[in-house]
Amino acid sequence: MRQPHRLWHWLGLSLILVLFVLPTTAFAATTLRTLPAHPYLVVHVTLLAPPPVTIGANAVRYFGFAPGYAAAGTQGTSPGLEGTTVVLPACAGACTDRYRPASSAAIAAGDYTDRVIFTVTQPPAAGPAVGFDLEIAVHLTTGWVFGTGYFSTGVSTGAATSTITLRMYVNLGTAVPDVEVVEVTVNRCLATTACP
Repeated sequence: MRQPHRLWHWLGLSLILVLFVLPTTAFAATTLRTLPAHPYLVVHVTLLAPPPVTIGANAVRYFGFAPGYAAAGTQGTSPGLEGTTVVLPACAGACTDRYRPASSAAIAAGDYTDRVIFTVTQPPAAGPAVGFDLEIAVHLTTGWVFGTGYFSTGVSTGAATSTITLRMYVNLGTAVPDVEVVEVTVNRCLATTACP
C-alpha cells in the first residue's frame, strides 16, 4: 500500500524540477551580459559588400614543366591578413588569368599543385574597381598547405561588365598528394591597392 506522504514527496520534487531545473537547462546555452554605458565604448561596424567573386572547382595538377605563373600580389608583414594587390587585366568580354600565391616561390617542373578556379566579374569602364583576397587551405594527410592571393578587379574595357576566369595554383610539392579537404575564403579588401 502506498503511503500518502511519499506521493506528495514525489509530486513536490516533480514540481521543483518543472519550475526550476528545466527552465535553467533550456537557457543554459545562452549567456547575456549587460555592459555599463560608456561614451567611448560605442563601436559602429559597417560590413563590406561581398566581392564580385564566385568560387568554382578545384583539382590536383601535375606540372612536367615550370609554368612561370606570376605571384598573386605581394605578401605584407602579417601573413594572410595584409598584402599589396595585383590588378587583374582588363577584358573586353571574357579572359583567363593564372597565378601562384603571393608568398610562394615559383612552381618548379615536377611539382603537384591544387588548382582552384574563380570567376571574377569586372565592373564596366566607369568602375569602381574592387579589391579582394583569396585564401586557400589544402589539408593533406601529411598536414596543411596555405596560399593567399591579393587582387583588384580593375575595370572592363567597355561599358559592360566582363568576366575573368581566375586560376590559382597552390604548390603541394613533388610527392603525390593525398588531399582530404580544400577550404577557400574570399574577402573584400578596404582598398583596391592593399588588403585588408
